Amino acid sequence: MLKVTAVQPSYFVGENPDEKIAQFLCEKLEEVAPNGLILLPEYSNAGGLSDVESELRALPRAEIMLKKASDVARKKGAYVVINVLQKRDDKIKNSTYFFDKNGEVAFVYNKQHLPPSEILLGVEAGEADGRCKCAFEIDGIRFAFMTCYDVYFNEQIEFIAKFKPDVILVPGYQRGERTDIIRAQAKLTAFRCNAYVVRSSFSMDSDERGGCTMIVAPDGQILKDMGKDVGSISLDISPCEKYLRTAGFGGDIVRNDDFIAKGLCPKAFE
Repeated sequence: MLKVTAVQPSYFVGENPDEKIAQFLCEKLEEVAPNGLILLPEYSNAGGLSDVESELRALPRAEIMLKKASDVARKKGAYVVINVLQKRDDKIKNSTYFFDKNGEVAFVYNKQHLPPSEILLGVEAGEADGRCKCAFEIDGIRFAFMTCYDVYFNEQIEFIAKFKPDVILVPGYQRGERTDIIRAQAKLTAFRCNAYVVRSSFSMDSDERGGCTMIVAPDGQILKDMGKDVGSISLDISPCEKYLRTAGFGGDIVRNDDFIAKGLCPKAFE
């Protein structure tokens, strides 16, 4: 079993929102269970901001957040997953860091799909070689990553499905998206990939937009959903659990992702 925790701060916190949100997230990091996993939302160092100048000023805070994440991972013997807007090698990256139980960086996912706001900010997508690296395995668990805007693109979902992940981690923002769409995206991703989806985002103080930090089962069932609440959710999961189904009416019992993959005919749609 793995206890997973996902955190949801408020987007509306008055003056200097990035500082207040970062402090809130640092405090929430301490809630990770020993040997568990905690996920923070997108832009942990620059949350609550909406203009280029302010976001650029918040870049140096990334190092503070990463150090805190590493320290907590080592102290608790837990996985800590944190997203930062960061300047690295003279390039601005939207990066999700996965710290192992020793507090070491085990994997870094650089967001592949960039919305107009990040293009305007000068964020560089993906890897330098143009390839998307969004999955890895540690301690027998296969993790995959999507960040916010990535969830709109079936190309990445299909790429991840080939990796046969156990847990898909989604640090998000999606401040203007409808809640029914956010939930549908998470459910369909979990169902297609036959994996748990753990999503962390920001509360927008509305029942219709944003929020929806959640944990979704491999069959697409939403197990926990914060809606617009502020705080965190936790749940014990069996990471390698899979949704099994019949291969059509009266057919053999198979993995759902294998059932879908077997029916793919990509050349027909080129």
